Amino acid sequence: MSAVAEVLWTGARHQLQTMRVGWRVAVIVAAIQPVVFLLITLGAWPDGSAAATTRSATGVLLTAFWGATVWGGAAILRRERAEGTIGALLTGVRDPRLVLVGKAFGASLGSVATIMTTIALVLALLGRPVAVAEPGWYAVGLLAVLASGTALGTLLSCLFLMTRHGPELSSALMYPVFLLAGLLIPVDMIPAWLRPAAWVVSLHWAQRFLTGSAQGAPDWPALGAVVLLTVGYLGAGIALFGRIGRLVRERGTVDHS
Repeated sequence: MSAVAEVLWTGARHQLQTMRVGWRVAVIVAAIQPVVFLLITLGAWPDGSAAATTRSATGVLLTAFWGATVWGGAAILRRERAEGTIGALLTGVRDPRLVLVGKAFGASLGSVATIMTTIALVLALLGRPVAVAEPGWYAVGLLAVLASGTALGTLLSCLFLMTRHGPELSSALMYPVFLLAGLLIPVDMIPAWLRPAAWVVSLHWAQRFLTGSAQGAPDWPALGAVVLLTVGYLGAGIALFGRIGRLVRERGTVDHS
């Protein structure tokens, strides 16, 4: 177990270092973007209560985190291929699946930390209070978000390696979730026939659990949905990564697009 944890943390630490080097993208998606979302959201809802501010901040956190996952975590393997290091990743002594999951965890950890810091600073400057009735369960919800982002990053990173159209796929995935997952726009304001789209997005359920925890009534089925979807994302990502490894051995190339 300690060896597994070491591999995961080594991958996470390397990814955090990579994010510091490529800080421009991180600043846009994990700092500037949440500021814009937060100002728009707080302006659209005149209720300045702590409960309303907490709901807005939670929605902005998850929305910005999705954007960071799509543009950051999802690009891990494409970046490895561009830098010529993916061969070493796939053929190294350490289990490449653990390395990839560790990198995805590092990307999620860095994004969540940056986004939460940004939101806290903006709310402090605006003098807007927040209220969390169940801070312990709210923290559990944040850990679930971190785990789900790791699983999503693993899956999307493998998916993006299989296509030449990563940026286009990023845009195609990002905006529908912004609109349909109920993170900033309440689900009941979305046409009824589109609402089921939110059910397969773990962050939708994470928001329900976080909002409920903030109000003192954690939504346990929502937390269960986050866990189930996270396991599904991770399983699909690991299976796809295994396929990538087989293609490398069969074709002798990492270009599968």
